[in-house]
Amino acid sequence: MKIFKKILMVMTNIIFLSLLIILFGSSDKAFNKYKIISDSTFVPKDKIVSILDNYFTKEPLNINFNDLEKKIKSNPHIKKVTLYKDLTGNLNVIVNQFQPIARIVYENKSKKYFDIDGEIFPTSLGYSHRVLLIFLTSKINFLNNNLNNTEFGVDLLNMVKYIESDKFLSKIVSEIEVDNFKNIIIRPQISKQKIIFGYPDDLVNKFRKIKIFYDDIAPAKGWNTYSSVNVKYRNQIICDK
Repeated sequence: MKIFKKILMVMTNIIFLSLLIILFGSSDKAFNKYKIISDSTFVPKDKIVSILDNYFTKEPLNINFNDLEKKIKSNPHIKKVTLYKDLTGNLNVIVNQFQPIARIVYENKSKKYFDIDGEIFPTSLGYSHRVLLIFLTSKINFLNNNLNNTEFGVDLLNMVKYIESDKFLSKIVSEIEVDNFKNIIIRPQISKQKIIFGYPDDLVNKFRKIKIFYDDIAPAKGWNTYSSVNVKYRNQIICDK
């Protein structure tokens, strides 16, 4: 029985070592072919293939995974890259691109997107994503290209995510304006009045009042009767003509 166990252990080690040799061992090429998993939001697959081709033109026999990952992630629209070589010798490349939830428009007309994690990244000449527009003054900045690095950025991100998660709000809210004091005005798609929201806090109650306006007040008084609707004060909806 002991001899059998030793033989079994030796055979297992041989098989394991053989697989390692197949996976990582030297050969006349670093891999068989690319297997790329990626959407084409900003960076089409042919651009990723081009990056890989250029890399392996210089390094045909070796794969430095860290170096290759950095080269792919040098594209500002790529958020995460996962690389691995499978047992059949294929190089698997999993690319996660940024998915914008809003577009920031600054006073100087420059534009940037941010995603659900608050990461800010540039727009693209080749692709435009239809998302919520946020107009900012030059006095408001976010540290290290991430909304989560400032208190206001966190509150603004929570507001945008709240709008995006609500079927009604995501349809009517098309633009947000932010002034120097970080107060917000909402520009709806379905009516002409502006909605004075104030600082992006107390989201549940403020958006509840906006829904009351559209469910009860606007149908009764007329959709464009009022030029502004103020929901910034607690327990009040102030409508001005």
